[in-house]
Amino acid sequence: MSESAQSRPTSRRERLKREREERILEAAATVFARKGFHQATIRDIAELADVADGTIYNYFDSKFGLLIGIMARIAELERLPGELVQALQGDARESFVTAFQERMGRIERGQEMLQAVLPEVLVNPDLRVQFYQQYVLRISTLLEQYLRAQIELGHIKPVNVPLTVRMVQSMLVGLIVLRILGDDPLRSEWADVPEVLATLVFDGLKPSGME
Repeated sequence: MSESAQSRPTSRRERLKREREERILEAAATVFARKGFHQATIRDIAELADVADGTIYNYFDSKFGLLIGIMARIAELERLPGELVQALQGDARESFVTAFQERMGRIERGQEMLQAVLPEVLVNPDLRVQFYQQYVLRISTLLEQYLRAQIELGHIKPVNVPLTVRMVQSMLVGLIVLRILGDDPLRSEWADVPEVLATLVFDGLKPSGME
């Protein structure tokens, strides 16, 4: 049997596993959006995903694990390290706009779920700590590494790296909150947000030619 033939069953199993995981996450996002994180149950999610309750625990250890999985999908967390490495080879501003454009689309599609989940994160101390450590801090750490590398390459001037990363993150969080609140200019011009953010971050607000 050839090497490719031997590897084919493993690849198929991995593909089927990934497809089932995606189906579970889609179901969890829908249930969280309909019922809220606190009221949702694993059984609700399993029924919508058309799997046994126990199957979910083969992929996620808890509702919180599902929440992190959903947020990681929205942020494309698995792709982020590779994207940041690739971004070091190109223009920092262009890479910034591209990354935000992709994630803005996911945020728009996942708004209903975010609206249901974020209040639970804010009021539940244990969930808040875990959410910060397993999701927010992971992204912060990756972005800090990227920004330091850009500074070393001379593509970006020296700045306070931890605070700069958090300023950018806070802008994104603020945009999500304003969108959930129904801000009309933000919703109607959502597609323009990445370019405007890039202007603020890279160009500032001074008129052209001013020192």
